[in-house]
Amino acid sequence: MISVLIVNYFCHELTARAAGSVLADDPSAQVIVVDNSNDRDEAENLRKSLPGKAELVISPINLGFGRACNLAFERAAGEWIMLLNPDAFILPGCLQKLLSALQNHPEAGAASPIVQWDEAGTFLLPPGQMQNPTWEWLLAIGLRFPAFGLWLSMRFRAYALQCLYASQPIRQRMLSGGHMLLRRSVIDAIGGLFDPAFFMYYEDTDLCRRIAKAGFELMLIPEARAVHEWRNDPAKSEHVSGSRLHYLCKHFPSIWLTDKLRQKFEQRFPLKIGQFHDLGICKSAPTFDLPSDQNGTWLLELSPHPLLIPAAYHSSPVAPDTIPSSIWNLLGPARYWARITAPNGEKSLFTWEIPNPASKPDVAIAPARQTQNINQNEYIDWAHPSNESELLDLFRSAFGHQMQPELWRWKYRNLETLGAVLRRNGRAIAFYGAMPRTIRLLGAPATAVQIGDVMVHPKERGTLTRKGPFFQAAASFLERFVGQDRAFPIAFGFPSERPYRLATRLGLYDKVGELVRVSWPALQARPSYKVRIRPLSLEDGAAATRLWQEMAEALQNQIIGVRDWPYLQHRYLQHPTLTYQLYLISSRLTGTPIGIIVIRILDDAVELLDIIVPPDRISTLVLCLQRLTWHFNKPLAYAWVTSQNAKLLAGHVGEIAPTGIIIPHNNWTPGMPASELLDRWWLMGGDTDFR
Repeated sequence: MISVLIVNYFCHELTARAAGSVLADDPSAQVIVVDNSNDRDEAENLRKSLPGKAELVISPINLGFGRACNLAFERAAGEWIMLLNPDAFILPGCLQKLLSALQNHPEAGAASPIVQWDEAGTFLLPPGQMQNPTWEWLLAIGLRFPAFGLWLSMRFRAYALQCLYASQPIRQRMLSGGHMLLRRSVIDAIGGLFDPAFFMYYEDTDLCRRIAKAGFELMLIPEARAVHEWRNDPAKSEHVSGSRLHYLCKHFPSIWLTDKLRQKFEQRFPLKIGQFHDLGICKSAPTFDLPSDQNGTWLLELSPHPLLIPAAYHSSPVAPDTIPSSIWNLLGPARYWARITAPNGEKSLFTWEIPNPASKPDVAIAPARQTQNINQNEYIDWAHPSNESELLDLFRSAFGHQMQPELWRWKYRNLETLGAVLRRNGRAIAFYGAMPRTIRLLGAPATAVQIGDVMVHPKERGTLTRKGPFFQAAASFLERFVGQDRAFPIAFGFPSERPYRLATRLGLYDKVGELVRVSWPALQARPSYKVRIRPLSLEDGAAATRLWQEMAEALQNQIIGVRDWPYLQHRYLQHPTLTYQLYLISSRLTGTPIGIIVIRILDDAVELLDIIVPPDRISTLVLCLQRLTWHFNKPLAYAWVTSQNAKLLAGHVGEIAPTGIIIPHNNWTPGMPASELLDRWWLMGGDTDFR
């Protein structure tokens, strides 16, 4: 029996189509669908859409693709395991042809079909590319030396076409996890399906490398066909760098040095991309100006990369004068490159950009809607970016000062829903703001929501009961978004004692921690012969992400916000109103990164906002912080940190004092009990939205 594993994330219609294609091809197959959406409505829609024989598993949090597949694999009963993306579906006969190929080639551990981009087969998607430092170097060189870039591009094209138009099974170094059939015995032999450390991307690259290391082959089966409606989604790119680094560190331990050398090379030599005809910004499919008097086979290559590696391929006896609508509708906002080769070998090069039509949420948040009226003139609404001016006016009234608009947009970037608004006679009188935060929840990837900018108009603060505006806004948001089977499994924030006591009395919050202040005196010392302190640069992204992964690995029993390179850039380097200084601490002898500190220079002190370091190296960073404090002529340094981590940070010289800031936990809707999360948060001043 074949067990097919599918992971759904807010695409129940596509997932149902994928499951249906499997059962239409093989009614005896076991189809297991894991819903990763954290949304009750999506789960219910999926339940209604799936074929009756499909098994549905609802994950309480977004596990990521790899972990969700592992969860499905635990329920799989088949001897053969098929991985299938929700935006893919198989064509008739695919499963049997893949199965026959594996049965006829016992040396093969996994097999994949030829993949069409659309059902009509207008374009074929390329074979997989096994990633390694050498390949990254080749691409970097090709982007800077056009002659070499053209040679590399044509070599890849020749290889891709050889694979896509082969008449017999052909060996591969890499197969896509979006449509792959594996032997269960091979999965057992390599220690399991996916490495759970990968949240998204590179998990299939790691899988293929482990299969090959175990002595099994990977095969592409030309007779088998599937459709993968791949969409270029730049919003997911934030997951790429961390997954890439984990993969390379796992299989190539010296990658930090390779990356450093490659980055220096890329700085030394500027990009030199070939002579493409720029068609500008295109909101509809462009038209290609091509000669029409040549007979023979035309080849159109379409790619999001200027070397056309990888590319999708369209072969036709007619000159391709545009992109078919079935393909154009799959292209997301990005820059694209196309190469059209005429029958006589002449090449025409084009590039264009598809603009972003509108901002999209970083995480899926329910569409704005009104709840049932509280009374005739009072109701809950969901805030949108268009409400910015009105909410900034409410902020000024509530707190007595103005928040700068650019700070508001930075905090609520790319969100369609910003939080719950209580309106009376159409006027906003209370707001309960929400900012999604990617976290590691006791070792598992998840998305929490950070509550901030909780405000009530001063004239409406008199009612401190469940009829009051604060309760109505807070409870409405929590009921809609937070808790079991909702968008966010947990929420957190930084209320002071008075608002926390009010929320606790109303039954909204429970306590899972508190912030304390740790302070250290400045330290006059000679430069260390062991460590080096230097400002963090834009070249240090790989080192930053690697340090974050080491920290996350060491803190699997805690809850910690992701601190990878994209986060550091947004949180500190791109802050619109505050200036931070980031320092990389490394070994003076080997150059190996030790940790990162983020500080802010104040009038009378240095504030430590964040550290990215495994706990066993914290003392080294604190010594460097004390030396920097002396360098900036300040008497002391201090940091906010959750109380259970205070002694670890303080060491032998730090002093610990209370701040009065509580870490709350949602107590209003069903979900993880506070007792399981008590003193589990790792939070510092940089995790707040106001420091």
